[in-house]
Amino acid sequence: MMFDRKLKLTLNGLEVGTTPMLLPSVSSRTNLDIKKILEIMSGFVMGPILTSAYDFYHHPKSKEFNLSFTDLIFLDSGGYECNKEQDISDIGMYKPESKKWNKDLYSEVIDKWSIDIPTVLISYDHPSERKPLDQQINDANILFKHKSNFLKELLIKPETKTQLRIKPEKIINNIDSFDSFDIVGFTDKELGYSILQRMTNLSKIRKAMDECGIIKPIHIFGSLDPVTTPLYFVAGADIFDGLSWLRFIFDNGQAYYIDSYGPKTKGAHVNMQVIWGKTISDNYDYLLRLKLDLKLFQSKNDWSIFGDNESFFKKTYEDLIENIGGD
Repeated sequence: MMFDRKLKLTLNGLEVGTTPMLLPSVSSRTNLDIKKILEIMSGFVMGPILTSAYDFYHHPKSKEFNLSFTDLIFLDSGGYECNKEQDISDIGMYKPESKKWNKDLYSEVIDKWSIDIPTVLISYDHPSERKPLDQQINDANILFKHKSNFLKELLIKPETKTQLRIKPEKIINNIDSFDSFDIVGFTDKELGYSILQRMTNLSKIRKAMDECGIIKPIHIFGSLDPVTTPLYFVAGADIFDGLSWLRFIFDNGQAYYIDSYGPKTKGAHVNMQVIWGKTISDNYDYLLRLKLDLKLFQSKNDWSIFGDNESFFKKTYEDLIENIGGD
């Protein structure tokens, strides 16, 4: 039982991308100037990216954002940026003060969107709001109504403030409602408490979607790194994004802390800003190679493609199959 696959994304009959898709993300959550980051990225990024409507609304020079280098934009609804809580996993993030944000402001950004690049709209979520799944789906359909020039993604969130993780059984019971969306998304942490549990829940949802003929890409938010991206890919996901490429050094199947591994590999005499700039360019090259490796694995099913991670990935996949009762 293999869940990895290749899918086409189409908008109004035209192909705008293929999976697996790895999205370098940009966000004010890094406390870096978005305009400058996009300018740096324009020198080496060639494919799709993820950015936030929150940052377009609040940045004083958002009209000057350079996005001409990308061929597909995922426009997040801003829930991550307006979260007042500091995620302990956000090592290296220095979160700026949260600003006003709500569904009306997100709709305003969408209505004024004039960038002539294919764009995926992601359904609205806010950290202080939790709703039943059927209401999340209904709200997304209302938000996306008459938005025929966009691809539409449903980001599924926990239903109550005390519920920290999604309930796969509830999602499976509502799979027929996914047909009106182009993509279905989850945050990696809300899929489960461990990587294996997240993979298991993901595979169960993916298997149920396949059985119902709902062949839609699955997007895992916060999963862009040398380890979790391949693991979620073999578990059934198709699209991956995250900010880790701005925070760590990707090398030989691992992610390392820039402030210590950077001077070791690039020289203790080198300016840290230079090391950071070189790192994100190298990380993007690494992601391009990783995407090719995922495609190779999909066609060959050869775990050795993943180098030093071969045995770990294979064993984790075997554990996954045992969990979901497959062959």
